[in-house]
Amino acid sequence: MKKIRVIDIAHPLSKDIDPDRHIDVQAVDSAVNRCSAAATSALKCPPTGYSELQSVHISWIFDSMRFTHVTIRNLLTQGPRTPACVDALALTRLQLETLYSTCLITQDSSFADDYVKNFWKDNYVRFLLVREEHKTLPRFDSYINSDGQTVLAQLQHASGVTDEEKATIEFEELGTPLPLGMKLVNIRRFPQPWGVITKIADPDRKRMLMRLYPEYRRLCAFAHGSPQSSMFKTAFWERSPVQRVTPESSRQNVFEKEVVEPAIFYSLLSVVQSACELAVIYPTDVELRRTVIEAWNLLVDSHLLGRIIWEIRTKAALNII
Repeated sequence: MKKIRVIDIAHPLSKDIDPDRHIDVQAVDSAVNRCSAAATSALKCPPTGYSELQSVHISWIFDSMRFTHVTIRNLLTQGPRTPACVDALALTRLQLETLYSTCLITQDSSFADDYVKNFWKDNYVRFLLVREEHKTLPRFDSYINSDGQTVLAQLQHASGVTDEEKATIEFEELGTPLPLGMKLVNIRRFPQPWGVITKIADPDRKRMLMRLYPEYRRLCAFAHGSPQSSMFKTAFWERSPVQRVTPESSRQNVFEKEVVEPAIFYSLLSVVQSACELAVIYPTDVELRRTVIEAWNLLVDSHLLGRIIWEIRTKAALNII
């Protein structure tokens, strides 16, 4: 499939939500924190098929999502009086992208290795570029020949990158011949969301990610400087001519409907559903499952897309009758 069409992903609902129900943002923050804490607590004991190091790295993913949620909230608290609030949507895209990554990592432990090894590879390629461009500048001698090498060696060990994989990078990037006895071993590229969808095996999980893909694409636009992002920022800029002809109530309404609501919802959804995907590989962890269900009680009755994701994936994943 080269394109996701409406007909491929539309999920007609048989039950509406209460449109007058509003969620206290403190309840959202609490759900994010509790799901993150339950996930990191579970990961202290590696799930079946995962190493201790892989569990640590997955735990860091949940910590990172919690930190990003705090940043989103801080931007939103500035309100429509500053254009900076719009950047909360670009960060929300990061949350949703992390959900895609979590779905793949919890499908197969080998993807956890790819996730971390790609981080190291990107840093090593950057080091090689700096070394090539600055090798004749004396003030970079220490970094190129000592400090940088030491840090990268430590990260290589922590990331599980082999010497053959490192040598392959040097061959590809610089044309450096492989040491005697070594063969080319490429680090498998960790996919972006579209690539994740193509690799997902579980049909319900795949349907969920397909349904979320248009939402991800929309949020990507805010990270790529879309016209809508520029329009919102201009409208919220105190020196903008738009402010003189647009009532404050209208700006407030746009802020709440187009910035606050999607930023809060997608951040919450991403964290809670990531914890749900983790619960699938921790079938006996009652606390993790209970925490996820409690958080989903906020989502399923307060947002139509939340109800759709619940019906497509979450209800069955949690074995809810």
